[in-house]
Amino acid sequence: MKIIKKYEYKLTEDSLDKDIDKFIKEVRKGAYTWDYKYGMEGLRIIKQYFKLIQQEFNKENFGLCKACYKKLLFLLFEEGYKNNYFGYEDIIGRSKLDFDKIIRQYFICLIKLHSVDELFNEFIEYLKKKQDYYFESAEKTIIEELGDEEFAKFKELLLSKAEKIEKKDYELHDILNFLIDIAKKKEKDEKKFLEFVERFGPVLGYDNVEAFLDDYEKV
Repeated sequence: MKIIKKYEYKLTEDSLDKDIDKFIKEVRKGAYTWDYKYGMEGLRIIKQYFKLIQQEFNKENFGLCKACYKKLLFLLFEEGYKNNYFGYEDIIGRSKLDFDKIIRQYFICLIKLHSVDELFNEFIEYLKKKQDYYFESAEKTIIEELGDEEFAKFKELLLSKAEKIEKKDYELHDILNFLIDIAKKKEKDEKKFLEFVERFGPVLGYDNVEAFLDDYEKV
């Protein structure tokens, strides 16, 4: 026989985004340190927030969803590389949430709400925050959801940014990989693909084209 506890959640602030703000303040003050030792309350709250955001997304309340997704995602990214608010080695992995879906919906919100220039700035901010995490759905959603003209402009912004990226700019290396993928998978331009590999490969840490291609084919 098992005693099953039923958890009930109720917002303590007058809106979801304000409730998340309050939660984040409590997190940063140490309210959920070593969360796994105390019933995983913090992780349970995070999961519930994502359920509530999903409900708002289904209602196409993209403004609220964007704000809430951004706050929670950036907190979790920060937990992963900079701080240890909850005491988990990998809180994103521990949550067992579908983060590819969450990231896709976050970028749909960004695309719905912003101009191409604004979207690009949001994308750069996302790259700098996520550090070692990688979610294919971010780039895939940009490719699938932008119109041809918008995507062409977005690509130009990527190319312009790529000119300034150095080996030490690790958090921005995904831009170079994104451009390589665009040439190979979206545009199916083998000449451009090899040109980008030769151009960006050294920045990504490859001594020659063959070494890059060997790793690329394994992905």
